[in-house]
Amino acid sequence: MHISTKIPELVHRERFMKRVLASGSIFIVSGDVGWACVPFRQDPARDVVLMWSSLCEAQRWAEVVSSGPSVHEVGLAALLIDVLPMLAQKRCLIGPDWSTDPTDPVFDAHDLVERLWRERADQFMTNIRKADAVWLLESASGPAFLPSERQPGKEFLPAWATREEAIANIAGSWAVKRPICVSLAVFRDRYLPYLEQRGWFAGPEPMAGAGARELTPAEFSVRAFPAMTLSQLRAISA
Repeated sequence: MHISTKIPELVHRERFMKRVLASGSIFIVSGDVGWACVPFRQDPARDVVLMWSSLCEAQRWAEVVSSGPSVHEVGLAALLIDVLPMLAQKRCLIGPDWSTDPTDPVFDAHDLVERLWRERADQFMTNIRKADAVWLLESASGPAFLPSERQPGKEFLPAWATREEAIANIAGSWAVKRPICVSLAVFRDRYLPYLEQRGWFAGPEPMAGAGARELTPAEFSVRAFPAMTLSQLRAISA
């Protein structure tokens, strides 16, 4: 079924996604009969599972939408990897920042997964362009890599937009790694061709338990360097 979208609904959706990505979590309400949900207006046979980007709003509506309610926080990684795919299998829709407004928008669960990953990558690209740099973890043995989920047997290069985010990942086998700041020009001219030669990927800001939305060097270049000419893009993949 096609779900039509109006401008106010688009604003509502975008605001919800930006808040979720900024906080790294959402809130749901569960009660005596499971997760709080309402029937979909256009198809009452489908459930709309209610989610909020604010704890206060979830608490405000908890008594309204459920009997014997309790509010639960769900981290972004669990939302992307476990919760939304499970709801997609059940054909459930998502009601972001639900209220009693009959024009409240809904997300298809699978679509919300894709939109969150895309918005997260877009924010990363915007931040590295502003800083004209990307942060990696390296040691004398070279950069930190992770196994690829996009293509088993390959690897991807984790990259972060800030030093703080890179440092937060120094643990375990990466305990000897140190954050290094790489200009975008150097990343484009040295690191991306290196990845291309090996058929490896770049992974913007991987999350524990969820990995990253892995990009080929050409895909990364198109998003990070939108002004690059066709010949420059071909040079990376040559």
